[in-house]
Amino acid sequence: MEINESGNPKFKAQKQKKKLYFVIGGLLLTLFVAGFVYGSHIFNNRTTEGSGLANENETENHLPTEADISDEQVDPSLPEDSESNDESDETRIRLQFAGDVFIHQGPIDVARTGENTFDFNPFLQHIAPFIDGDFVMANMESPVDAFGGNQSVAGWPYFNAPFEVLEALRNAGFNHLSSANNHAFDKGFEGLLNTVGSFERAGIAHTGLSVDMEDFNTPTIIDVNGIQVGVLAYTDVINHQGFALMPSDVIPFAVRQFRSYNLDDMPRMATDIADLREAGAELVVVSLHWGAEYVDAPTETQRLIAAELSEAGADVIMGHHSKTVQPLEWHYREDGSRALVMYSLGNFMVDQTRLEVPEPRTQYGMLVSLEVTRGLEGEINLTATDALPTLIMRDFTGDTLGTVDGVAILPIFDGAVPDFVNDEEVRAWGGRAYDHVVNIVGRQWITTD
Repeated sequence: MEINESGNPKFKAQKQKKKLYFVIGGLLLTLFVAGFVYGSHIFNNRTTEGSGLANENETENHLPTEADISDEQVDPSLPEDSESNDESDETRIRLQFAGDVFIHQGPIDVARTGENTFDFNPFLQHIAPFIDGDFVMANMESPVDAFGGNQSVAGWPYFNAPFEVLEALRNAGFNHLSSANNHAFDKGFEGLLNTVGSFERAGIAHTGLSVDMEDFNTPTIIDVNGIQVGVLAYTDVINHQGFALMPSDVIPFAVRQFRSYNLDDMPRMATDIADLREAGAELVVVSLHWGAEYVDAPTETQRLIAAELSEAGADVIMGHHSKTVQPLEWHYREDGSRALVMYSLGNFMVDQTRLEVPEPRTQYGMLVSLEVTRGLEGEINLTATDALPTLIMRDFTGDTLGTVDGVAILPIFDGAVPDFVNDEEVRAWGGRAYDHVVNIVGRQWITTD
């Protein structure tokens, strides 16, 4: 049976209700569309104003003025430079330190390329890839081209290194040298003056030798990527022969001296450090040529000196002269900061194989790297350090070799010299050198990569 629901009251009520819903829905949709259009118009106007682009009522050449920028568009809680509080604002530098450089007659003969010309670059070719610091320092324990034109170059006992040694060190990455040591006066005052001139000519800075009192009193402060690094250099011994060659009136300024067997010089050295700080140094490096030769540990007095200098404001103590590697230590100050003490870095570029057979520890050294940061408040922190053991490769018989590869400085990683070294005797010496350095300084300091 066909049913006609148009006459059913319940059906009519449902139909009317649907109409009402439809009308209300239409009104709501109309209001929504109108609101969306109005909001888009307001948004576009504000976007146009904030971006400096012309809107319908502006010319194309209109630029917004300060009055055009409403308070709603500037958030005062945000810094003007959004990167100002970023960690990238923390300044980081890398410092590296190596030991003694003094050229004996054997290496001079090997490096000779002409009557008065030399090439020492091959001596450093294998260690150079690991010299990557912003500030890299070694001890230049010799006058350099003391008479000009590489005249009368000489090895032990009164050294006069060829000028090209400085060029090779610079090319390898060294940019600062200590010149205060027991061989500083080997060629008299003329040799001192020409050595200073050689440093300048080679474009490598130095601290230690002074040509007059004004030079002596001028602080050494190096800008290292924005951090001001101050350097002082002292020696506790001068060779008697060299000392006798110096006029008495130049002794007070020619080089800074101190005594490493007592604490009498500490007040004067603390004043030097304070003066360097006053001149603007943020980080202070003190180079000390000190102690006994051919020993593996500092004396108790040296340890006391290191502690007093650290408390006085020295951040890095760079020791040398023993010709052998000695311990590395952190000295912790009362304020929580710390200083790095390197009692002796050993030899870096020498030939002393005749001294200690069968184990020439004088051929062992280390390249120490130090990471330094300056925080957002200006505080200086010594954050990390490590030591790379080195071996000055020779045939270990004391004979002069015929190739510069035979007098090369080798890095030692994990007890092994580089793979290109095929000589089993040299590889064995590399292993012993590594073990010796690890035993002296402790495995925790040793470079692992």
